[in-house]
Amino acid sequence: MMNNLKLNPLEIPELISLVGGYLSRNDLCSCIRVSKLFHDTLIKYVWRRITVGCRRQSQSCYPTKKALKSHKKYIEELVFYYRFPDRFMSLQGCDRLRSIEYSYESLSSQSQILNLIKSHSSTIVKLKVDCSSLREIWRTLLGCAHLEDLAISTTYISGDEVDLFFQVFKKLKRLDMERVYINHLPSDFLNNDTEKFIFPNANTLRLIDVVIFSRPHPHTSSSCLGMLTRGLPALHSYDSEWDAQTVHDFCKTVFLQRPYTASSISDLCLRVKIKDEDMAAILRQITVLRRLDIPFCDFGPLSIRELLADEQEITEDGHIVRKKRGQRLCDSVEILELRHSEKIDGVVQTILSNCPRLKRLRGYSVAVTEIADGAEWVCTGLTDMKVRLVVDVDQKTAKGIDSEGLCINACAS
Repeated sequence: MMNNLKLNPLEIPELISLVGGYLSRNDLCSCIRVSKLFHDTLIKYVWRRITVGCRRQSQSCYPTKKALKSHKKYIEELVFYYRFPDRFMSLQGCDRLRSIEYSYESLSSQSQILNLIKSHSSTIVKLKVDCSSLREIWRTLLGCAHLEDLAISTTYISGDEVDLFFQVFKKLKRLDMERVYINHLPSDFLNNDTEKFIFPNANTLRLIDVVIFSRPHPHTSSSCLGMLTRGLPALHSYDSEWDAQTVHDFCKTVFLQRPYTASSISDLCLRVKIKDEDMAAILRQITVLRRLDIPFCDFGPLSIRELLADEQEITEDGHIVRKKRGQRLCDSVEILELRHSEKIDGVVQTILSNCPRLKRLRGYSVAVTEIADGAEWVCTGLTDMKVRLVVDVDQKTAKGIDSEGLCINACAS
């Protein structure tokens, strides 16, 4: 290619492939008709993700059994929405298949899905399931050598499934549970002194409306889930949403009990109500912060102080000590999604003038005089900001006009 500068770019497979990665499926289907070179280069993108059961999708839209066999080497993702056509039942040998996603209201097709998973147990990395029962799936997942990512929703885990579920959890790097109801915890969960309930691989956890029905008194469902979360020493991304009655026990167990275990978290999303002093206590133990999404929390002077602090609290030999940070949290944070508030208390201006890596800021209010009279903004990479700008100057005076113009230019930049 370097020796032939007159070569047509549309005849270079590498360039065609780079463009193909950004095209929609409809565009790809048009492009593969351009020439044999286009077809051979782009056909892999057409077959990379197969979706079955979309709205207004008739069975005639599904690939034929012959087509599946011919192009199975390109398939990386399979998605089934309430349909599992017979032509997929015998699908085997998809060497690049990494992800399966399926949703079922009934269990009638679960055996076929299990056979598909078993046939590709050496390649499956991700599984996403929306089904009322997963009773038959756990042993199959234990046989998936490279499974890392599991998302389950609208599911009930019965008593005889619990131990198998925890065995699968041991394998995972990412667990996502939404509207999941667990019958009970293992009998030795609360008094276990071994590594049985430590999950060293898990780095991402998302818990939305997860409930444990049976647990020892006086433990609540949320406190038990908090204890489970504390068993993830490598956890760096955490996302949760609870009702007001259960959030206190969970946050207290995970973030406010000592010894601290949350120091590795850098991506934190808490869609719950938390007081400023508790939010500050959480930030005090975090070592590096990339994203903080707390749309219902108070983020006041105590939290701001920890965001700017050059020390954090750690546990050494059973004692809480202050240790100098490698960098302040404000120096590493890129995304801040805070509570929408009409209160003007300097939070926005403080963040914008102290967070050089900030890319997105949502929530709170800032006054024109705060920006005009405050320190220069340092977040040169900011591309997304949604705050309430309060005009607190007399727009008829020269100073007021200058201040307002300065703020508008700053926000526009």
